[in-house]
Amino acid sequence: MSDPLPILVPIDGTGDMRAVDLSMQLASAAGTSVRILSVVSDPGVAAERKTDITKAAAELGDVPFEVLVVVNDAIDDAIVEDAASAAIVCMTTAATLLPHEGHFGSIAESVVRSLERSVLLLGPKATGRLAAPPARLVVPVDGSEAGEYIVEGAARMAKLVGAEVWVVTVVSSELERKVEAAVGHDYGALQSGYVRRIARDIGRRSGFEAQFEVLHQSNPADAILDFAGSDGMVAMSTHGRSGLARIFAGSVTTEVVAGSPRPVLVVRPPSHSLPA
Repeated sequence: MSDPLPILVPIDGTGDMRAVDLSMQLASAAGTSVRILSVVSDPGVAAERKTDITKAAAELGDVPFEVLVVVNDAIDDAIVEDAASAAIVCMTTAATLLPHEGHFGSIAESVVRSLERSVLLLGPKATGRLAAPPARLVVPVDGSEAGEYIVEGAARMAKLVGAEVWVVTVVSSELERKVEAAVGHDYGALQSGYVRRIARDIGRRSGFEAQFEVLHQSNPADAILDFAGSDGMVAMSTHGRSGLARIFAGSVTTEVVAGSPRPVLVVRPPSHSLPA
């Protein structure tokens, strides 16, 4: 039997080791290892960078790890290339909101855009190692196939961290009134049936029961963060735009990553990309 794929952790240096610390905790639970990747443009600093990172990582735990320092002017390209042989990517991000674009920040945004797999992002407020299992893993969906692409990855993460899954969708009062006026149906009830179906689907795939809730709030990011609370995690697709709620535009995902005190699991669905 082949060894399980490692968790890939791209870092600049030893200044911020939160992603390494979290990855070692997750790797221990999953029975795998951690691969720390640092990309430099100057070959002359590679050896010292590797020594410094190895020393700092060794102080975080006894999980098997390796440190790779590669020379490449394109940091995101190096990360994406190495991610092909990793189970998941875990990295920090400033989660910067750029006007009209809502990017995570140049490197993390590019990595998420380029990979059709989950990326665990630690925003500026997120801690590293989880002091306790998350009370809940919140999975926002928006009625689109793309928005539901996170479901499988969310179920795996929930098992790994020992969290209860809650499938949610966000409905504003204005949208609810418009839809009910147009179609003559109780929109809240329709959405409740929708998230119930997704929750049951998660149960069939994962073998454990998922809960569901319709959130009534005008700002989707605030609704998601409020529901997750200080002790919950979020897992969401980005840019699943075809649903009525349209809560997965890059700006909303970025707001969630920026405001969450815990890491956020993000995935870009196939055939969808963040805006240029």
